[in-house]
Amino acid sequence: MCKEPEVQGERFVSAARSVLAAAGFVLVAMGGPGEAVAQGAATSMSPDAWKTVVMAAQKEGRVVMYTATAPAIANKVKAEFEKTYPGIVFEWQRAASGPLTSKLEQERSTGADGADVAVHTEFTWFRAKASAGQLKPLNGPAAAAWPSSVMFDGAVAIVALEPEVMLYNTNLVKTPVTGYKDALRPEFKGRMAILDSVSTTMVAFYDWLEKSYGSEHLPALAAQQPKIYPSVVVGAQSVASGEIALAHFINMSTAVATVASGAPVKVVLPNPTFSIRWPMGALGWSKRPNAALLLADFLMSPKGQAAWNGGGESASPLPNIPGSLDNRTLSPVDLVPYTDALVKTQTARWNAIFKK
Repeated sequence: MCKEPEVQGERFVSAARSVLAAAGFVLVAMGGPGEAVAQGAATSMSPDAWKTVVMAAQKEGRVVMYTATAPAIANKVKAEFEKTYPGIVFEWQRAASGPLTSKLEQERSTGADGADVAVHTEFTWFRAKASAGQLKPLNGPAAAAWPSSVMFDGAVAIVALEPEVMLYNTNLVKTPVTGYKDALRPEFKGRMAILDSVSTTMVAFYDWLEKSYGSEHLPALAAQQPKIYPSVVVGAQSVASGEIALAHFINMSTAVATVASGAPVKVVLPNPTFSIRWPMGALGWSKRPNAALLLADFLMSPKGQAAWNGGGESASPLPNIPGSLDNRTLSPVDLVPYTDALVKTQTARWNAIFKK
């Protein structure tokens, strides 16, 4: 059982300071660095070979990313990519990580035109695709400086580490929320959102929550009659509008964007907290193979990392990215133990608790 989280003082990164100060957000150290172990880094291709890739990508003229990240992040990446590579249109589609893998598998099996690059939280899916030779080697110029601890099989790069937070409406909640135990307060019965357990990450989160707060925590949470939402974006919008008072699980990037919109919300980073990795891969079945490599390399470059992580929402694996959270304070969950069989069992158990 964990002690109730305590707020320890303001430690905002400079890029997010003005946005989050009004929300009372506090960054709390979350342990040591992640446990990722290198599985073989890619080597950069020659400058002449890369020049050929860039020219071919410009002829392809378009690149598509499927992602589960917040729209604000995807839009920043789009703007910076199109500025860096004028003439190549960047498109993105967003969905929760679990459904995204189903869509990607359907495109792969049918040969349909769709994504070129994927960025979502289903780490084991990426590793399986890499092992099957279905991801392109990440061997552009950015690979030379990419940390080996966040490169797997030469084809899967962790492009961000992100803490998960809670979000509440300050017009509806007068007693500050400090952590997950507060979600059990009587005032939140029927007035709280939780995220559906539709991905390995969410299975791991609810497992972590139970291990952290005890076996009685999930049934007590279910007794609060929470509304179950399909994505963090929908949950954040519902808090901002006042439809609900509290969102139980929100990506930091989504929370930051909600605060920036001027909504009457406050961000809470529980201590201990749960944080995730964002793996990225260039899809071997892409219809625009050169554009796929170009976008993947951009996401690993300092410019791409600044676009993704520079607003204080997440931590870059690269050093010296302005505005990035400190990756040394984040200990992301290891999804490797969550096999398909375990996910199936845990999902059925979760459904029995929350959807009975």
